[in-house]
Amino acid sequence: MREMRLIRCCLVTTALAMTILSVPSPAQEQQRNIRSVLFVKVKADRVGDWKAAVKDYAALMKKAGVEQGFTAWSAQSGPDEYAIVWYSANWKELDQSGDPKIKPVAADLARIIARLQGASASLETWVDEIQPDLVVRSKELPKMVRTGRIRVAYGKTDDVLAIFRSDTLPAMKKAGVSDFGVAIARFGTPNNEIHTYSSFNGWADLDAPYGVQKGMSDEAYKAYQAKLRPIVESIEWTMWRFEPDLSYVPELKP
Repeated sequence: MREMRLIRCCLVTTALAMTILSVPSPAQEQQRNIRSVLFVKVKADRVGDWKAAVKDYAALMKKAGVEQGFTAWSAQSGPDEYAIVWYSANWKELDQSGDPKIKPVAADLARIIARLQGASASLETWVDEIQPDLVVRSKELPKMVRTGRIRVAYGKTDDVLAIFRSDTLPAMKKAGVSDFGVAIARFGTPNNEIHTYSSFNGWADLDAPYGVQKGMSDEAYKAYQAKLRPIVESIEWTMWRFEPDLSYVPELKP
């Protein structure tokens, strides 16, 4: 529906430069592997207004009984940004002509859209595809995530994914990481990128070996790095904090 796409674009205007990260809720992750991420930068003097509008939008979606939710994340490193993330089961869902549940609240929705437009400074949208065989999921959304934006040497994406399957995923599981996922870039970023996310309880997790390094011996970790070094051009890590008050997750309703 046009109004839904517009409001999503407005929300994105606040988003992260995401190494795309955001984690789906358990129900979202089960069958929805197409992830859309809206990167939003908010006007410096309008952050409060933007947050209030997002909260009102979430409340309106709940009131209308809309089934598709979204999660919001605030950047804890890099630019001061937010990310709005939602998942789709197929590409057709990205081009919906309308949701009948929205019609009774259309006037309220239009007013919220105007508020979001007024508070937003810029927009960027990424769409990628989660790899179902490279996912670790828990029943709850994590407090924080670390996202990775991995630029792969051209023609080497399958090689990197193979290493993720043979080395990265087992190490993440062994390290006790509760949520982890890998996605292939489809639209909005170069197609030789892989985007990852992994759960964090807080910055204190970094006071000890984390993730793959924790799940491997020193020797195995060095060998792992040696495998990736020739086929990975760069990696950018970003930390994000889950913003439950700015999110709408129907699956978690009491």
